Amino acid sequence: MDINTAPLHFVTPAPPLVADELAHIGAGLRFADNPSDYLKELRARYGDTFLVDVFGYKLFCLFSPKGLESLYSLPEEQASFGLATFDLLSFKTPLQVFLDTDLNLFYQLLAKKRLPHYLAETNRVLAQALDSWEGELEIFDAIRTLEQRIGFGLWICPQAAELPLWQNLKQHFDVLDQEKAFVDPSQTLRTLKNNKREEQAAIEAIQNLLEALSQKVDTRSPEISTLAYLHSHFADFDPAERRRRVAHNTININQGFLSNLYAAIAWVLVRVLQDDSIKQRMLAEFQEAEQRFGADWRHSLDALDSLTFMEQMLMESVRLAQRSITLRKVLSPCEIHTENGTFTANPGVYITTLLSVGNTRSEELERFDPDHYRGNRLKPELVAEGPEQVSTFGHGRHACPAQRFSHMMCKAVLAAIFERFEPSLISAEVAPSSRQMGGVARSALPARVRMKARS
Repeated sequence: MDINTAPLHFVTPAPPLVADELAHIGAGLRFADNPSDYLKELRARYGDTFLVDVFGYKLFCLFSPKGLESLYSLPEEQASFGLATFDLLSFKTPLQVFLDTDLNLFYQLLAKKRLPHYLAETNRVLAQALDSWEGELEIFDAIRTLEQRIGFGLWICPQAAELPLWQNLKQHFDVLDQEKAFVDPSQTLRTLKNNKREEQAAIEAIQNLLEALSQKVDTRSPEISTLAYLHSHFADFDPAERRRRVAHNTININQGFLSNLYAAIAWVLVRVLQDDSIKQRMLAEFQEAEQRFGADWRHSLDALDSLTFMEQMLMESVRLAQRSITLRKVLSPCEIHTENGTFTANPGVYITTLLSVGNTRSEELERFDPDHYRGNRLKPELVAEGPEQVSTFGHGRHACPAQRFSHMMCKAVLAAIFERFEPSLISAEVAPSSRQMGGVARSALPARVRMKARS
């Protein structure tokens, strides 16, 4: 149904309606081709509040400070972030993975008391994985693979990060990779056309690998590994259901770990290599940490916490590369307050904003500068009308619980790289892709880096 002939009860009073659409398809083709540029164009034409149809999904788009404040304050039972995320990700991931997911696990596994163990495992994998890095690399691919291997050690068990198991796991996790659908929407069409056969086979293969691994490692001590933690968490289920739930939650945890973090770390490295003054600030901070905490400072959580400039680098890199779409699925009528009045959004509508549109809303915010942040806080004067104007790790109750973990991981990886190598950027043009929707964008073009081992 064309949005212009559809009943206008989706949002009342009716906001500006995007007019140049195709019946049944809506604005889907242009949105899929380049969501960031397209929504920037619509915002310039229709203002900060409008309704657009994307392949039948009615998106009530908000970009004004007051509208964004209203969006982030909506209660989950009225406008669900979880169900909207499910709708988005279910194009790629088979339904049973979501049905078995326990979202509380993300918060339990990211508890502060577990971070020292995660740091130790991260450094253990880094010591092995960086052996193969000398020479030229496409840095986004290289860090993605590195983060996958670290993730298998963290979110399964240390044995899962060893050869050849981690490569077998990677092969099947790559089939399930949500990012492929975001970077190239044609991948989603292929998935739907094949009725997710490849994804189903990958899930079965991962479950078999985890079952074989469970026979070899101690699953009775949840403090030792995440695999053991999951077996303990689902201990009350019968063996077959427990194995299934362990596999499905392992998949979700590993996918969540990889979705944004690897690209964020890659951007920090690229930004450092693009500006020698920034690199010198980072290296000086590393040297100060070593003088304060000793030669093994990279293995100290307190030492990593002291790297405040690195926090600024991560936040600023994520801000400019962020391509996530914030979606809330309306379950019951809810009021949205904007500068142009109050609207009522009804079931059948998704309330949304695209972070790549709002994160560069001023001339100052269009440029890269780590000093836009003090630690992990954006300077208030840059968002004088409200903090929701810019988003990196989200706001409110749905803010990403992994922010502290992400800072730890970025610092540990960058410190290990610069301890072992003298990297240099080969590619002349490295900028975030505007065509990607979801997560932190990769570079629009391959980003090649030369890794020269330090003598």
